Amino acid sequence: MFKKFKNIFSGLERAHGEYIAGDLDEKGKKGGKAFIKKTPVTDDMWSAHLRGDNPSLGIVPINDDSMCRWGCIDVDTYPIDHKAIVEEIQKLELPLVVARSKSGGAHIFLFLSEWVPAKIVRSKLIEWSADLGHANTEVFPKQISINTERGDVGNFLNLPYHGGDDSFRYAFNDAGESMTLEEFYTRVDAVSLTKSQLTKRKAKREIAAEMDDGPPCLQTLMSMGISEGGRDQVLYQYAVYAKKAFPDSWQTKIGKFNYQYFSPELSIEQVNKTIKQHEKQDYQYKCKDQPMCSVCNPVQCKLRKHGIGSAYQHQLTDLTKLESDQPVWFLNVDGKRMELDTDTLYDQNKFRKRCMDVLTELPPRMKEVDWSAKVNFLLENCDIIEMPKEITKQGRFDEHLKSFMRENGEALSIDEVLIDKVFTDKDDVSWFTLSALESFLKSRKFADYNETQICGRIRELDGGSKKKRVKGELEHLWYMPSFNFDNTPLPVQSLEDETPF
Repeated sequence: MFKKFKNIFSGLERAHGEYIAGDLDEKGKKGGKAFIKKTPVTDDMWSAHLRGDNPSLGIVPINDDSMCRWGCIDVDTYPIDHKAIVEEIQKLELPLVVARSKSGGAHIFLFLSEWVPAKIVRSKLIEWSADLGHANTEVFPKQISINTERGDVGNFLNLPYHGGDDSFRYAFNDAGESMTLEEFYTRVDAVSLTKSQLTKRKAKREIAAEMDDGPPCLQTLMSMGISEGGRDQVLYQYAVYAKKAFPDSWQTKIGKFNYQYFSPELSIEQVNKTIKQHEKQDYQYKCKDQPMCSVCNPVQCKLRKHGIGSAYQHQLTDLTKLESDQPVWFLNVDGKRMELDTDTLYDQNKFRKRCMDVLTELPPRMKEVDWSAKVNFLLENCDIIEMPKEITKQGRFDEHLKSFMRENGEALSIDEVLIDKVFTDKDDVSWFTLSALESFLKSRKFADYNETQICGRIRELDGGSKKKRVKGELEHLWYMPSFNFDNTPLPVQSLEDETPF
């Protein structure tokens, strides 16, 4: 039963997401806990998901070759009318399937009959999200590539049909009614596209030819019809465009735009007020204002002759932290996955320089207060992936200490510790000199711990130091219960007066 489902939602295989459902919040959104596990996706996980076992399964749509078999527009606004979205998809003749998300929102899926570059899939879904009036929502894949060699895993989406036909995460048919899993499979087969079909597919809508060099949001609004609530804002946006495109006749163009695309038209007084406002100075597009932001396509807009151009603000999203002594960060910049160190994420100048190296672009400088706010927002929503203990300073030291005790542990008597060997007594306690351990660490090029840290870590591992008689003289020796390397650190003991540092 799960094999068809697995084939439809194929993606990254070396990691996956898990989600445990929670309660509804005050907005009616269902909460829960989501986390990434860097373990392979197994057949048992696919089967358990369809049975409804917890945790439910999340898949990263982009694989290690930066290819996809599916993508998704994640509409996370509440309340939401799923049937209205289905009707709009039918109106635009788009090959998309709407499903109810775990939180009650909408997952608008694109399915493919072959592996397609993530860059193409993401670009097309951004275009279609604007056509549907849901621009600036999350689009999966969130990246056009992932840094496999550095352990990056991208972002996962929780899958539908958790619990099979009994699931609340079902897909909708053309009538806006829930589909069974088998009906869903049939629907997916009917709408799946090849790479060639995807690149050629457009929303079925008449687009004003005169706006080919201007903001896509205006084109979309002109074809959709502009409601009374947003006419002033749209006229402002058109005035910015008209001054760029028609420097000698832009006032006349604004008047024509009013009676051609507004129903009812704005009054002559309102139109003249807008014209006078723009005669005084040049203004920037208001991309974040409604209704423009709902149909915004910034990627296309920045490429157009009279689009946003240098005013384009790069989309910084989905920060991921690989947790270790020296964290590695991954950030989406317009869907391109960029690796950063902490200093580069903190310092805007270093970040802009990094963008030049990786993206061959120089993002416009923000005010420092805006940059700090942006970074804080990213940190608040950051995905943290704990890395194996072995790659931390502490983990590496523990491994070197184990090796030291194994490789130097051939002393036949306590006296041989003076020639850098490790002596293990009848109580299974190993004795050695600190200088021998330091020489061993130096030979392994481990310089992350100073002497105090070395001694402190030995004590955390339930070791310590004592004076023992060696060849008739009292020597400071260190000891460890043989191979006592439990991963849970013990309380640090107070350093004794006899400790030689």
